[in-house]
Amino acid sequence: MGNRANIVLVDHNGWQLRYSHWAGCRMLDALLAGPEMAKRYILAQKTSEFWTDELWSDGGLLLDLVARRLLFFGEELMTTMNERRAMFEVLRIVWPGYSISWAYGATAEIAASVGVPIPLRDEPSRPEVKLAGDTDRLHHLVTVINELGTVRAWPLWWGSSAAWHGPQLLDMLPGAGQPSLQLGIVPESGVHIDVPNKTVGLWVTNPIPGLLRWLPELWPGWQTEFWQDRYEEQLRRCGSFITAPALDVDSGVGEAHAWLKKRVFQSYEDSPAGQLSRLAELFVADGLPSPEVSASAVSDAGERPSPAEWACFERACAQVRTAGKAA
Repeated sequence: MGNRANIVLVDHNGWQLRYSHWAGCRMLDALLAGPEMAKRYILAQKTSEFWTDELWSDGGLLLDLVARRLLFFGEELMTTMNERRAMFEVLRIVWPGYSISWAYGATAEIAASVGVPIPLRDEPSRPEVKLAGDTDRLHHLVTVINELGTVRAWPLWWGSSAAWHGPQLLDMLPGAGQPSLQLGIVPESGVHIDVPNKTVGLWVTNPIPGLLRWLPELWPGWQTEFWQDRYEEQLRRCGSFITAPALDVDSGVGEAHAWLKKRVFQSYEDSPAGQLSRLAELFVADGLPSPEVSASAVSDAGERPSPAEWACFERACAQVRTAGKAA
């Protein structure tokens, strides 16, 4: 049980590796107030010589104080596009002078940044290809331009990219697809296949361990393109047939701010103590002895921001909302 994360700090003395058992799905907790808080957060984690297997790592962070570079992945708020785009805007304000990037390659990308080879996944994934219930919830969008130049769309269950299946995906898609589609929300990820031009493009919000390395082998003879999180590119290539709601950064800031305020100050149930408390309640409900929980198991996921740091984050949120309304 836990959300594992490898965290790297680079300074003029070199680099050091640290590990958190709980920070993997909540990396914004470390980053929301800028470099000083992030450094303090990192130094509060345990030193480590162990790199978590890329398939089991839920998050990661590289803070390079020399090159002024921030690279990270592992944050549930960054899966929904409104919140994702909003928080990148906030980070650009509280991290002036830093390059800020999402580590789509997950732990392997973090390790490669400091020249460390780690064991990589040795076989491709084979995610289920199943239609999503509706497009008002997160989903994975597959679109195809067939030999006749006609667009078809399939909203699928989200969580992994259908690009893992290679060209065989064209024979696996359920049903005939939809010739036009008005999405309820922006998807979590997508794949666009242009059959006449033998081109496949993909974008994601979650990390995709190994997929970018495997793409040339999975799609031999095809041109592959990676669009990072630019869902707009997929929609553009479908013309007016596939549409999604306009990006709402103002809403994204509001949702992210409220969520982080609960989470960072440990009043939300996804804290370490909250998760273990629920597990203990399940034991008692089934008539089993209540488990003994050590103090270390329910320790905080990381350093909390000071009042001044939290105020800095809130000012950045307000600035992004004001800029969005003025646009």
